[in-house]
Order: sequence, then structure tokens, then C-alpha cells
Amino acid sequence: MMDHTKIQTELLAPLIFFSILAFVIPITLSALLDVSVSKTLLLVVSTFTLEYLAVPVGISLGLNPVFVLIIVTSVALSVVLLIFKILDIVGEKSRRVANFLSKSHEKAEKSRFISKYGMYGLLPAVPFLGFYVCPAIAWIFGWRRGCAATLIIMGFVIISTIMLLSSIGILEFISE
Repeated sequence: MMDHTKIQTELLAPLIFFSILAFVIPITLSALLDVSVSKTLLLVVSTFTLEYLAVPVGISLGLNPVFVLIIVTSVALSVVLLIFKILDIVGEKSRRVANFLSKSHEKAEKSRFISKYGMYGLLPAVPFLGFYVCPAIAWIFGWRRGCAATLIIMGFVIISTIMLLSSIGILEFISE
């Protein structure tokens, strides 16, 4: 049986960190750069729902492209780190999940390809699976957290930059 108070305590620090990355940093940057807070919050919410496809939303709102990239990356990082923490808590509290993880880790270790190159598949997987699914994959296979999170965010930044450049190009093409 899970002790809900202990779970709440374990989640407190990650939720605070999540809030800082997802809301405090974007709103603070918005205030410092004299950017509309409502547009910034719309970009934040769009990132939660659309992931890297929020970039064209930010551009269409007239936000600075670098600002858009910083905000969507901050939100993505907050989600990735929080998902890892939630999965850790579930893995610690559930015997069934712990057994599943143990079997998954064993299978991953037996596969030379997955153990050697599997984590690097997170980089190109982000556009297809997103920042909600990739942490779960890394967690299931027991890949190093720091490397996995870095690869997920790198993949997110790459696809977001592509979306950014496409959005700017499309807007310039339409305006001519």
C-alpha cells in the first residue's frame, strides 16, 4: 500500500522545479524583455499540448524567434524531468512495475544493439514520439538519466529549430 503523504513529499521538490522551468522562467523573461505575458502563457500552454508544433504558434503571435525557442525548450525540459521523477516513484512503489523494469533492463542488456546505440535513438525519436513518451522509453530500458534527458532535449531543440526556420520562411514567403 502506498503512503500518499510520502509520495506527495517526494513530488514536492520536482513540482517546484517543474513550475520554475515551465512558468516562472517564461514569465520572468517575458517581464524582463517586455513581452506580453498572455502571449507567453499561450506559448507555454501550446507547448504542453502541441510540443514542438507550438513554435509556429509563438511565431504567429509575433514573438521573437529566439524567445520562442527558449520558452518551448524550458517547458519541454520541465516535462521531461517531471516524467522521470514520477516514473521513479511509480517504479519504487509498485512491485509489478519494478518486476517489469527488471525484465526490461535484462532484455535491453542482452541486446548489444540496444545497449550500445539504443539511447541515441531518442534523438530522432522526439519528432515522432514526443517529450512525453521518450522519457518513459529511456526509463523502461534503464538508460542513464542525464544522457537520456540531454538527447531528448537535443532532439526537441533540433525539431523546434526546424519548425522555427520553416515558420519564419513561410511567413516571409506569404508576406511577399
